[in-house]
Order: sequence, then structure tokens, then C-alpha cells
Amino acid sequence: MKIFTKLTIGAIMLAGASTMNAQNRQDLLFLAGDALSYGWSLDDATALVATTENDKVYTGTVYLEADKDFKFLTTYDFGNKEFHSVSANATPDAEGNVSLMVDGDDNKIHVTESANYLINVDTESMTATIVKSKYQQTHIPFCVLFMVGSTFESNYSCDQGHIMRQSAEEPYMFTAKDEIMNAGIFKINWAIKGAGTWNGKYWYFRDTNDATKMILNADGDNQWEITTAGKYNVTANTADNTIRIISASAGVDEIEADESADAVYYNMQGVRVANPEKGAMVIKVAGGKAQKLIF
Repeated sequence: MKIFTKLTIGAIMLAGASTMNAQNRQDLLFLAGDALSYGWSLDDATALVATTENDKVYTGTVYLEADKDFKFLTTYDFGNKEFHSVSANATPDAEGNVSLMVDGDDNKIHVTESANYLINVDTESMTATIVKSKYQQTHIPFCVLFMVGSTFESNYSCDQGHIMRQSAEEPYMFTAKDEIMNAGIFKINWAIKGAGTWNGKYWYFRDTNDATKMILNADGDNQWEITTAGKYNVTANTADNTIRIISASAGVDEIEADESADAVYYNMQGVRVANPEKGAMVIKVAGGKAQKLIF
């Protein structure tokens, strides 16, 4: 169990007052079943996310084990509205489609090959499309990340965590675009319900030696800091555990480096540059500050 700051402990009390909010969220569709790495444990359940184009369509990529069951839930508790396959022991057809129904018999879905799958669920047409992802290099354990912290109006309410959307092409990449963030601190979790227990295994923390890196289940409660309120793009790479925090309005990297860290440089697209060329426009991050300059 991790040791949390007084600020975080106070936030636990605030979050506890709104534990039902995730049960009313319309932007998430939870996954549960033996086919998932966490099985039927809803503390660890990941969720498909409603698309920005159509809030009736949910999408995400996750690893599924062959010949094992799963289904879709609208909340992170059993006994509420669920989406089941129309037929028992359903498998996707040649196009990857499975017909769905609300509630009814507790029919499950399964795939015939273990792999990462891109899943799309249309709750209007009542169809799920489940096809193998082009990305198969590593197992993808979850479809979404959530940010909480004093940088947000919702503070540390896990149920109201701010979504980091998964890339369909690179499903280990998660991004929150044009996120309104106040001056303050934040951290990241991968499962809403489990994160509410404040167990460190659900949390990504800031590396104390390099603010561009994140550590899962780290000691302490090190968080990322935003010094200037505004809109930011936050991108987390769970393959190499790196993070980029870029001002969406000014285009300047606002990553807060540790005071003892050496200077690091980024180009204007936010890509880290080991050896900047003379005369190049770069962003220098050192001593807890970011500065745009000509190298």
C-alpha cells in the first residue's frame, strides 16, 4: 500500500461522496469475462470509450484469450444494464460482427484465436464488431486511461476521471487533447473502480528523476505538475512508460522536470531530440521549467 499526501487523503473523502457518478457515465462501456486478463474482477475492468463522432458507438483495443467468454456492461457493477449476444456462445462472423441484445439471457461472446482485438460496439444498431488488431507485438491489457488531480474541477474523484483515448493504430498510446487544466498536480489510473481503492497498482506516477517518464505502482505519490492554467495535450506511451504534456494553445512543452534532472530537448512537435542541431528551434526542459529557444 502506498503512502499518500494529505492533499490526496482529503481528496479520497471528496471522491467518496460521488461514487455513483461512474454508474451514470454515458461515455464508457465496461468489459468483463474470462477472456480478459483480469477475468470477472470489475475492480480491474477496462472500458470501451464512446467516439467523438457518435456517442452510441464505443471503441477500444484489448487482448482477448481464445474460447473464453466476455460481455459488455454499462456500469462497473453487475446487475445493471448489460449487452449480451443474441445467441449463446456467439463468435464473430466472417466480418467480425456479433448481434447484441439488452439484458435477456446471459449469453456471452468468445473469439477463436488469442490476440489483440479492435472492438466497436454500436448500441443503436445493436451490433459489435470484433476484428484482430494490426498491432500484435505486445498484449494490450486496457483500452483507456484516466487523469485525476487538483488540475481538474472534479479534483480526485476517480469516477469522474478525465479520459485519455487510445490510438487504434498504436493501442499502447493514450491521449487527452485540448484538456482544460488548472495550475495543480495530477496522476493517471487504468481502472476506475479499482483506482477508487487508492491501491498503487492501479496508478501511474511521475518518475522522481525524469518527469517525462511514468512508473506503475511506484512508491510515494509523485505527480505531474501544471504551473500555468490552459489547454493541454497529454500523451502517455504505456509501451516505454513515457509521457508528454504540451500546451495546446501555445505549442510549448510544459512538462515539469525534476529540479535535479539534466536538461532535455524537444522539437516543436514535442518529440525528444538527443542532439539538437545548431540554430534549431527547440523546447528546453530543466530545473522544473520549460523554455522555447534557438539552440
